[in-house]
Amino acid sequence: MKKLLVLLAAGAVVSCSSEEENTSIDRQALVTRNNIRVEKLDPLASVSVGNGRFAFTVDGTGLQTFPDFYHPGVPLGTFSEWGWHAFPNPENLTHDETLRNYNFRGWEEPYSIEYKDGSRNAEASKWFRVNPHRMHLGYLGLELTDSSGNPVAPEALGSIAQITDLWNGNIESSFTVGDTFVEVQTACSPEQDLIAARVKSPGLTAGNVKLNLRFGYPTGGHSDNATDWSQPEKHSTKIVEQGDNFAILERKLDETTYYVKAQWSGNASLSEKQAHYFVLSPESDEVSVSVLYTDEKPSTQALTAFPDVLQAASGHWQDFWMSGAAVDFSACTDPRAAELERRVVLSQYLTAIQNTQGVPPAESGLTYNTWFGRPHLEMHWWHGVHFPLWGRDNLLEKSLAWYENAAFEGARKIAERQQFDGVRWMKMTDNWANEAPSSVGSFLIWQQPHIIYFAELLYRNNPSPVVLEKYKDVVLETAKFMGSFP
Repeated sequence: MKKLLVLLAAGAVVSCSSEEENTSIDRQALVTRNNIRVEKLDPLASVSVGNGRFAFTVDGTGLQTFPDFYHPGVPLGTFSEWGWHAFPNPENLTHDETLRNYNFRGWEEPYSIEYKDGSRNAEASKWFRVNPHRMHLGYLGLELTDSSGNPVAPEALGSIAQITDLWNGNIESSFTVGDTFVEVQTACSPEQDLIAARVKSPGLTAGNVKLNLRFGYPTGGHSDNATDWSQPEKHSTKIVEQGDNFAILERKLDETTYYVKAQWSGNASLSEKQAHYFVLSPESDEVSVSVLYTDEKPSTQALTAFPDVLQAASGHWQDFWMSGAAVDFSACTDPRAAELERRVVLSQYLTAIQNTQGVPPAESGLTYNTWFGRPHLEMHWWHGVHFPLWGRDNLLEKSLAWYENAAFEGARKIAERQQFDGVRWMKMTDNWANEAPSSVGSFLIWQQPHIIYFAELLYRNNPSPVVLEKYKDVVLETAKFMGSFP
């Protein structure tokens, strides 16, 4: 095992075969035999596509058709690194009101904690623990109805066959609704926060298969599907631009505004079924849609169409799998080998689609909104340390810029407030390195050295003065805190 780890860290290719040393691995075969296959609607078997900054999680239909059915398992999410929301703060609660002094070393150290005594401090700690929270950007699903026009329940679907094509980065799904056969192919743009899908079915012209866009209000929950359907009056969704084959929707939630632009092929019409609920009705047996999510109002210029997104995703993922190291367990006789290989391949895919953004990832990445979707620095290790070990330094470096830039002064202020040298990195934070109130997390320090080791791994792979200079300040200031803390 030690030899294997050394080879992996060096970016070598490794096979379990004893017949030939240095046999070249068939990477396409390695990846494709671990494609994810789903044959029923299962709340624990949702699958995702993404580009590292944006992820889109679907059910067995290939889109987000049954969000309530999947809520108890791994919910159907549409999350991005920029999509944040905060509830109103009419009482003007301040972060200073979450602080409590602790004397561990002969002086007062203020920590942001969870007050639970019903005081104003408790209200402040509750508000700043929840806000800001990562925001669900909306559901893109199928509108399935029976011959009477009633919504189809999940159990009415049959012959479900879904494959997540890891080599090409797309999801192929098919199923039946009664006698109607439906095919869906889903992909995410590598360059934009854009989902493209193609739907084929005679049910499209028959009118019992359509597409929908649905939007809820944030829950601000610690771990849930981040969607509150019960408060439609607290947010607005309106069409602000519309053409023959596109519509731009403006979303307003308190102080947050973002946009969703939908574009489709062929003749189709988009109508508002009810508040925050839009239905796209195609007039042929095949329709392609591209849906862009953005915090800036998009232009009326055409979005990247489905075939081009599919081609771009394929090229992106083949480049990914052909880069860095690979390990092939197919010749191993140990009965656990196939499962270990599956976990190795899927872990690489999952972390690449949701943990290669400009800020450290949340505990559950961009799939599930645990810990309010906030960056979790203790988990950054598990989500990111493998990238340089597999020879993919660039994927880790994207999130390390956060430590150097946006977060640096915030981390310094926390250290200064507690009378320590350097910068202090918190367990649960936000895009700006603020301290989230916690009765436990505020006191933990095991995440502190992560950035030092990240920089060390990058230097081992590229021992140049450029790397030393780039990370010099953040490494030294992080170490200063570690030295002053004891």
